[in-house]
Amino acid sequence: MDLIEAGEVGLVVNTPTGSGARADGWEIRAAAIGRGIPCITTMAGGLAAARAIAAARGSAPDVIALQDMHREVRA
Repeated sequence: MDLIEAGEVGLVVNTPTGSGARADGWEIRAAAIGRGIPCITTMAGGLAAARAIAAARGSAPDVIALQDMHREVRA
């Protein structure tokens, strides 16, 4: 919480289990969201975010219109 409040956190991955952890998790998520910090609450979401961050660091992604993607699938 101190690091969130100090502005030293850029991303929160919080997957609480158990009743005590859920109460703490609520406070962590509320603090993060209140400061505009992205908050991920599942392991699947965390893995997807890690993969996206790694891909973004590799090179600039190609921008493709959704319609173009669907045209390629149909062809």
